[in-house]
Amino acid sequence: MKTHAEDTAENHTPHIIIVGGTSGIGLALAVHHHQLGWQVSVVGSNVAKIESINSQYPTLKTYACDLTDDTQIKNLLQTLSSVRFDRLIYSAGSYLNERVQHLNQADSDKMLAINLQAFEQVFRWASEQLKQQHQSLDFAKDCRPSLICIASIAGTMDYPYASLYAKSKRAMIATASAYRLALDPYDIQVTCIASGYIDTQALHDLNDGDASHKPFIMSVQMAVVEVMQAIDNDVELAIFPRSMRYITRTLNHLPKPLLNWILRSKLDKPS
Repeated sequence: MKTHAEDTAENHTPHIIIVGGTSGIGLALAVHHHQLGWQVSVVGSNVAKIESINSQYPTLKTYACDLTDDTQIKNLLQTLSSVRFDRLIYSAGSYLNERVQHLNQADSDKMLAINLQAFEQVFRWASEQLKQQHQSLDFAKDCRPSLICIASIAGTMDYPYASLYAKSKRAMIATASAYRLALDPYDIQVTCIASGYIDTQALHDLNDGDASHKPFIMSVQMAVVEVMQAIDNDVELAIFPRSMRYITRTLNHLPKPLLNWILRSKLDKPS
């Protein structure tokens, strides 16, 4: 005879929370899961974007939160603690082209807060929530609980002159790997996405409206396909597009002095 928890697990609709889900790849993944029949909750800081989502997708649940504000994060997580979910994607990110301008204090604080500190706070909370659900069998049937983070291919490169953005994404990759090992006994999947350039509005905005010069740039739709394949195949670190994966792998096998010279001369701002 089935327990109440087992019966509930077989009948409820899977639920995903996407932090940074009001634009770009985060929003695309939200829409994709919505089309698959999932319950979808998105977190963002831009009120206009949230209102647009509420208008276009009234069944999506939206939450406003400034991820640089510790009090707002704590309030958000307290609110979400009463919400059962099967998958969380951390897609929030802050980027500034450090090759053409030096970071001021506000830029530095924002990038560190969103790319690393808030990510660590959300992942810690989400892992505890999923472990509790695992113990109570409170998850959707045929839907393995999972934590996903969107890093960057920049974080796969190991060299001392990397930008704050690249270093924070590298730390995200390492953190996700540690969570994957720690949560394996609970049968909770952890996957990190390290993509190259994705043709989002944010990328266009950072490049004066034209991102066509970016190497191996891929569409948002293709990025969604890659992310979902990585999740379905339980990939620990998904690096795409394939051409960029091969390039970074080759560069990382070069002697460190040569790699440092290449990346400093080709990628970094003048010292």
